[in-house]
Amino acid sequence: MVFDILQSVNPRLIFLLVFTSIVGALIYRDRNNVERHSILFYRRTKRGIDKINKVAKAAPRFWNVYAWTGVVLGFLTIPFILWNVLLSFQQMIQSGGSAGGPSLIAPGLSSQTTLQSGISFIPVEYWLIGIGVLMFVHEMSHGVVARLEDMEINSVGWIVMGIIPGAFVEPKGENMLPGEEESEESSNDSDNSSGGPWHQGSWTSQLKVLAAGSFANYVTAVIFALAAFTMFVSVAQPVGVTYAAQNNTSAMEAGMNNGTIVGLEGERIRYTGQLQTISEEFKPNQTVSVNTSEGRFNVTLGERNDSAYMGILMRDNDGTLPAFFDMLRNNREIKPEYSGLKAPISWTLSMLQTVALLNFLIGMFNLLPVKPLDGGQMISVLFERFYSDGEPVVNAFSLVIWVALILSLVYGLATPLL
Repeated sequence: MVFDILQSVNPRLIFLLVFTSIVGALIYRDRNNVERHSILFYRRTKRGIDKINKVAKAAPRFWNVYAWTGVVLGFLTIPFILWNVLLSFQQMIQSGGSAGGPSLIAPGLSSQTTLQSGISFIPVEYWLIGIGVLMFVHEMSHGVVARLEDMEINSVGWIVMGIIPGAFVEPKGENMLPGEEESEESSNDSDNSSGGPWHQGSWTSQLKVLAAGSFANYVTAVIFALAAFTMFVSVAQPVGVTYAAQNNTSAMEAGMNNGTIVGLEGERIRYTGQLQTISEEFKPNQTVSVNTSEGRFNVTLGERNDSAYMGILMRDNDGTLPAFFDMLRNNREIKPEYSGLKAPISWTLSMLQTVALLNFLIGMFNLLPVKPLDGGQMISVLFERFYSDGEPVVNAFSLVIWVALILSLVYGLATPLL
């Protein structure tokens, strides 16, 4: 009976409970070193700082190019993400809250990802892996570039907010986490800074460190997307060739409209090139059997340029780019030789794509030009350098955007209930 009950329970709920229990056990085991502030648990340590320093100093030219690339990409992202956030406000107002608008990304117990206004749900295991990866690479990138620029690091460690795992790198002189008194030397360093994290060194050094976190998320997104794509093209194949029948043609007269061709004259069709090769063997006025997602049709071929012509527009699925879009649409099926591994393959593909998506979206959102996000800090550094009286403008703008974000989230959550 117990086994029957367990079978009826959502496996993702079991996973979430087991994961939470393991995290709780690890925190309890290390309780003498773990600090807590409300639901925030964190473990500071000096371990790892030397390794970060070695990584930074081992290839300074590479990391300098890496850092400046992050700055350039960061400043290109800032107006883009701001425009998209403002556009989402407009879309949400025009749709009455049913579409558009910002969204929180939360762990879900369903196998499907649900993206919508207000709150979006991602399968809980993908969400935990994605958040853990993006926070780790984000903070380590800050740390490596900081050491490249000779900025001091106070501590590193892991952090858990509720059940959300992550990592942090804490700069010297910036008490980023509660629960620790700063030394007199750190306090003096902090007094000489401009009031935000990573405000040591020159203004260019600050920009490089601030931009490094989101740039690491972009790089991670590319790595996971490439891994997903490599796996996808290895284990998946097209279901068939997508088509649209043209007006006043043989295909339309036979009853075809829009769908996917999966067979022609008894031969299995998967690729556009394969369909074109077989079609070259036919002659005008010849009747052929076409098996599609709409059903089976007998099409009497027409003529165009002295060749047989069915009268359909096809979406090319040969090559790298079509395969990539097929992956985004989940428009292929597992090859027969991997059918016994369909469940783990599908899970891994979805996980890789979700981690890539989370790194891209959250890395981009972090460059929104509002404080305390990195994008806001970068704008603040520029104002401090070129227009010292502009800091109140940044603070006021940040407040306005945060209020608008919170109100739009509440509106998006409340709309379905009204």
